[in-house]
Amino acid sequence: MEKLSQKPKDDQLKKVVKKHLRSTWRRPLAKHSVEAFESIRGRVEQSNARLIFDSCSGTGDSTRQLAARFSDALIIGIDKSQHRLARHRRSDDFNYVMVRADVNDFWRLAATAGWQLSAHYLFYPNPYPKASQLRKRWYGSPAFSALLNLQGYLTVRTNWSLYAEEFVAALSVAGFKALNKTVPDGTPISLFEAKYRERGDTLFEVGCDLGKKFAS
Repeated sequence: MEKLSQKPKDDQLKKVVKKHLRSTWRRPLAKHSVEAFESIRGRVEQSNARLIFDSCSGTGDSTRQLAARFSDALIIGIDKSQHRLARHRRSDDFNYVMVRADVNDFWRLAATAGWQLSAHYLFYPNPYPKASQLRKRWYGSPAFSALLNLQGYLTVRTNWSLYAEEFVAALSVAGFKALNKTVPDGTPISLFEAKYRERGDTLFEVGCDLGKKFAS
């Protein structure tokens, strides 16, 4: 059986991150992702509201809560699963929209279009815990460059300490200073968080201002 990662492998992580930051990802964009992007592009580019992404939003509980919290912003909840999106319970807040797209594609399209975020949220999970799966985690994937180019204040939550530690390390390689702290008690922001809290997991939050780059 393949072993799970136990601690950050600094040399491997740095090598992977630097490689992706230097290269251009040429994977073809999925048709449904392009269509989803174009369906809201006009609204985004004609709006004066600050733009917030809730990536991998699942059923959209977190998107709905963010919309209520930031009434002056336009929130876009993005998830690849039609099944999860179909379970979304719509609220009376009209400052958010749910779209079905692969975030790998959506981030690239948004970055290419020059969109700049005010904030970006990644709420659970995407750990890919096997040691061989580093390149499937957001900070180890080719999509990391697009994530950085969108700027905004990035907030990542996880119930896996290694994932948080590696995310901070990857951001440092890219020239950004990130903070890693435990998530305080309170109303769960998503169904994942509710599940993790219920079983007693310690939750971690990585925060980073992607508008402030330091020397890498």
